[in-house]
Amino acid sequence: MNREINTLSIKGLLDKRFWVIIVFFMLTLPAYAVTNAFVVTGEVIDAVNNPLPGVNVVEKGTRNGTITDVDGKFELTLKDGNAILSFSYIGFTSIDVPVENKQNLRVKMREDVTQMDEVVVIGYGTTTKKEVTGSISSLKEESFVKGNISNPMQLLQGQVAGMNIVKPDGGDPNGEFKVQLRGMTTLSGGASPLVVIDGIIGGSLESVNPEEIESIDVLKDGSAAAIYGTRGTNGVILITTKRASGGEKTTIEFSTYVAMQSVAKKLDVLTAEQFRSVINDYYPTMKDQYDFGASTDWFEEVTRKNPISQYYNVAFSGGAKSLGYRASLSYQNDQGLLDKTSNNKLRAKMSINQRNFDDRLSIDYNLTYSKGKSELADNSILQQVARRNPTEPVYDQEGITPISGGYYYNPGPFQYFNPVAMVNESTREKEMRDVMGSMKASFEIIEGLKASVMGSITQSSSNTGSYFGRYYPKDFGTNGSAEIKKSSSTNSLLEASVDYRKAFKDHTIQAIAGYSYNKGEYEENWSRNYLYDTDYFSYHNIGAGAALTQGKAGMSSYKDENKLIAFFGRVMYNYQERYLLSASVRYEGSSRFGANNKWGTFPAISAGWRINKEHFMEDIKWINDLKLRVGYGVTGNQEIGNYKSLQLLEKDRFFYYKENWISTYKPASNPNPDLKWERKGELNIGLDFSVLEGRLGGTVDYYNRTTKDLLYWYTVPVPPNLYNQLFTNVGTIKNSGIEVTINAIPVQTKDFRWNSMLTLSHNTNKLDKFSNKDYAMVQIRTGYIPEDFQQYTQSIVEGGPIGNFWGPRFLGVDENGQNILEDLNKDGVINEEDYQVIGNAYPDVTFGFSNTFTYKNWELSFLLRGAIGNDVLNVHRMYYEGFNYFGGKNILVSTLEHPEYKGSAVFSDRFVEDGSYMKLDNLTIGYNFRLNTSWVSRLKLYLTAQNLFTITGYKGIDPEVDLSGLEPGMDRYEYYPRTRTFLLGLNINF
Repeated sequence: MNREINTLSIKGLLDKRFWVIIVFFMLTLPAYAVTNAFVVTGEVIDAVNNPLPGVNVVEKGTRNGTITDVDGKFELTLKDGNAILSFSYIGFTSIDVPVENKQNLRVKMREDVTQMDEVVVIGYGTTTKKEVTGSISSLKEESFVKGNISNPMQLLQGQVAGMNIVKPDGGDPNGEFKVQLRGMTTLSGGASPLVVIDGIIGGSLESVNPEEIESIDVLKDGSAAAIYGTRGTNGVILITTKRASGGEKTTIEFSTYVAMQSVAKKLDVLTAEQFRSVINDYYPTMKDQYDFGASTDWFEEVTRKNPISQYYNVAFSGGAKSLGYRASLSYQNDQGLLDKTSNNKLRAKMSINQRNFDDRLSIDYNLTYSKGKSELADNSILQQVARRNPTEPVYDQEGITPISGGYYYNPGPFQYFNPVAMVNESTREKEMRDVMGSMKASFEIIEGLKASVMGSITQSSSNTGSYFGRYYPKDFGTNGSAEIKKSSSTNSLLEASVDYRKAFKDHTIQAIAGYSYNKGEYEENWSRNYLYDTDYFSYHNIGAGAALTQGKAGMSSYKDENKLIAFFGRVMYNYQERYLLSASVRYEGSSRFGANNKWGTFPAISAGWRINKEHFMEDIKWINDLKLRVGYGVTGNQEIGNYKSLQLLEKDRFFYYKENWISTYKPASNPNPDLKWERKGELNIGLDFSVLEGRLGGTVDYYNRTTKDLLYWYTVPVPPNLYNQLFTNVGTIKNSGIEVTINAIPVQTKDFRWNSMLTLSHNTNKLDKFSNKDYAMVQIRTGYIPEDFQQYTQSIVEGGPIGNFWGPRFLGVDENGQNILEDLNKDGVINEEDYQVIGNAYPDVTFGFSNTFTYKNWELSFLLRGAIGNDVLNVHRMYYEGFNYFGGKNILVSTLEHPEYKGSAVFSDRFVEDGSYMKLDNLTIGYNFRLNTSWVSRLKLYLTAQNLFTITGYKGIDPEVDLSGLEPGMDRYEYYPRTRTFLLGLNINF
């Protein structure tokens, strides 16, 4: 319901919370005590004598410890010289070393190629890879995709089996990424995975500097994600950023790159020369009507030839024995291919970690700030570029049309505008700010029992301003129009938990129980005005337009909020690291659902059997690890917007009463007190293996997920209902699939190493149920094509999959060049009774193949990714391939391949193409300099190329299209072309 609101003072709230954090920090600073019982120093190196920074060094049997610095060196004060030191490091075998009164040690660690002790982040905790019983993909920094990365999701492209990550806006620097995991599970709710940043639910991805990310863990199946309850259905992405660890000397990291882009592929429309040739060959009598005498490349007129991107990042880290800190500051500027499009980001992050009372009390402070400014694209400009006659000039040199302000104006064709005027005579800008602050305190009550409390607040604001001048060709007559939209959101989170860990004899138990409170608030204001005396003020003086005084201006405001309250728990048990069991439950209430269904229970259970630990496997030395996993979990989906269960009010007519006009309100929707979350149950069976001393390993998963109580709009009778539409729970979707991840080290010598990873995934989906005894639905038509076609291209029916293209089959053309379509019922009329399935948007297989080669100081890596068996609707061909369009508009060069086609384009399987593809998405070569200096510990120079080539039979610009939502596989006729990027980068550590 729309209603006017007052603007919240974000600045005031931030100031108060900031000072509370600072004061608390000052009060809890520890007093340092130094003992000099026995001081040991040392150096930790790998098998080839390279220093290992960040190794954990702990006096065995105590909490006394430190970590090695960037040179692999450490210093630690011990109780006496007879202590034993434990050394542990991710990817290496842990070892114990007796000190034996030696004051200096040189410790060599060997790589653990099986990686089974690698730490994996799970919901509300961590575990090791060998103890995982759910389906979890874990990537560390060294595995991330390299290059010009603007969003953390790019780091995962091609790296996680079953995860589809696409940027539908192509090369638009402000475009968003769409993420889908294990298929489509909803008809109307949110389909993207839940993102958790350093334990904070609802954090902004835009505020996270990709270079500050340490690891990303993806909870795929229900047993792993169920602890997140109503938000876990689409999977969970856990992002862990780099942070303070303490006990290390101050280090400085600096990184920078500059990147140059070029268009990878553009729409192949006729040049001016080809256009004139078509006139001469096919329309010689229309030369004066179609040829305007110029030679204009409209694409070049509105685009940059080589957009530039720049990136700078500096990070500081260090601390004392019980206090660590890390701070970073980065700036990124990306120019867009289209003129007047860009994205600028400034990001800052600060983390502080304190340990007091013999490390029993740990306090973490985190503060993240980001500010961005963007110039936004109007993608309809690219539509005009494609259709614009290349013989028309850019400017009206003779002043024939004063209304156009000097730009050439052709009023003949429908929806036909000068793209150069659209760029020059418009301004669209957006400013964004994100602040995310958190504090977590943990106290070890007794050995193994820890209590924690964490509070966080995330605030985001966005201000968008647009101005279209008096000569903007789509708005002639408005004399300039301005729009302003301001929005802000606040997400508050408070969580408390108790964690218990205990190992005794052959048994290990890890348990957690907790409480979570989450509140989200959102508000926005919008206004529009026009009829300005001057364009000088742009949108910065919106009240100056005369439309306001005439009562023609528009404005609105809106505010909503939602709350989630949950109680959760989990128990993990293992016996001899051989038999593993995990069980969790979340009891959660959401304000979004009906009064009769506010609360829900989401249980999960999983088990693992490490077969290699059995006695009968002792003699099979070439198998290092073999684990069978099985799990089942129930999750929910509550991403439906607020107030859908309530009867809303809207403003109605005025009536005259006692010499006054009285405003009235009326119900705007049907209430549904029984509205509840979509509920997904998922079975996952997996196998993890590692053989040949870790040279070959991998994971195979089979999943079967059923989502019930799908939310959608259904037709209901009036009366008893006020309206004929009700939002309710009815349908069922089923997804099943197989995922394979293979890791290999094909070659490893002293100087050379080759690491390889292959991911494969297959998914099938089916809308199993669409109706019940109370609500009926025959089909959902999606994939709407506007303007010339005005029809739907996809159909979702009960028993069929999502993503089916639904239309007639093309059989050719008759002697007059008109379309011949298959008449299934032989009645002589082509209508929906003749439609059939003519393709499906989802691929049979998606894959990623990454490789890294290291030789001494050199490093080479590349990533291939792609899909097989997916169909794409080539909308560009529908709009621009055909002689019937020629003259008033331009056409594709491919039209000339079939001069016999004379009729208008009609949607059919003629335009549904095989979209299988393979991309060389990333190629990087780098050199690590070994410097014998005390002040530079690392220097790396590298070159990266992104989106180098695509192998495909698809005739459009790019076969990689959006697969999320209910209309997957649709190429966009306003498509912003992807770019090919070449990058030079530098990393230095001091």
